[in-house]
Amino acid sequence: MEIVFFIGNMSHSGGTERVLSVIANGLSERGHRISIMSLWGTGKTFFLLNEEVKVFWLEEEALGAGAFRKLGQLDAFLKKVKPDFLVDVDIILVFYSFFLKRFNPGIHWISWEHFNFYYHFKKNQLLRAVARRMAGRFSEQLVVLSEEDKGYYQKNLKLKCPITRIYNPDPYEGEKPGEAKEPVIFAAGRLTGVKGFDLLIKSWKMLEERYPKWKVLIAGEGEDRYILEEQKEAERLNNFHFIGNVTNIDHFYNISEIFVLPSRDEGFGMVLLEAMEFSLPVVSYSCKAGPGEIVIDGENGYLVEPENVEMFAQKLELLMKDEELRRRMGRCARESVKRFGREQILDEWEGLLGSMMR
Repeated sequence: MEIVFFIGNMSHSGGTERVLSVIANGLSERGHRISIMSLWGTGKTFFLLNEEVKVFWLEEEALGAGAFRKLGQLDAFLKKVKPDFLVDVDIILVFYSFFLKRFNPGIHWISWEHFNFYYHFKKNQLLRAVARRMAGRFSEQLVVLSEEDKGYYQKNLKLKCPITRIYNPDPYEGEKPGEAKEPVIFAAGRLTGVKGFDLLIKSWKMLEERYPKWKVLIAGEGEDRYILEEQKEAERLNNFHFIGNVTNIDHFYNISEIFVLPSRDEGFGMVLLEAMEFSLPVVSYSCKAGPGEIVIDGENGYLVEPENVEMFAQKLELLMKDEELRRRMGRCARESVKRFGREQILDEWEGLLGSMMR
């Protein structure tokens, strides 16, 4: 099959781009012809792609151009490639794909959403709401990341197309090189309000003085870094560190004892899969949508009522003071992510694509 994935910016280093790289590489290894159309970007992908995966970047002069000029270049690429499938990797792209489908009626069109239905954006919130309704009415298939989110779509939209849940794959599947553990609590994500690192600071304030050997490391950058640094300083925390973007994130998974996800909202919670693949027990808020389908409370980690910073600190402390509990939950975590294995997720994608071709 010839498949074109359509993404906003393949130069970015986020979870959406990471998942697409895993799926694109996996499908190409199975003999499918894969291309990626990137609406913006530097001409270089952050995540490694197989040589067989082709990336189409808009010509430089079109990057700042209006939507119609961009649409013309995208349409020209599709007419050249003649794919069987066009897959939006973010439902907001429906505003382009709606027209691209009409210019190329033989293409099967899938909208693949990576944010949960109730996720609140500071910008373009109304546009995204319209995009969801357009995708549910005009695309041939909606793909979401969790059963919870699938239910939200079915409850809130009058869908004219089928909706399928396909989990994100575990990108770290396989054996991990061992490194000496340190008393580190690790987290990773954009430094924005939705990721809840301000909540984590409040929880850590309750623990730091009693556990001076432990430290918190946060990987990632974002527009709220200065605000978070100020909050940390105001709380006089010495063992809470923002370490910026890292290229060796597996090293931090390896040396850490616990992983935390203090998010207010998630599309899925990809970092939970990554951490659990490294046998880390996790503490996560039971936010919309995804963590509740990854974390089994009391077995591979703890789920905490959203924004309950006191309870979050209590669950974190249970793990900090009990090495045997960490090891037991860590073993369970590693075992539980097998259902998110790459080959299984690729099977689901191939099954969906094949059913649409019949």
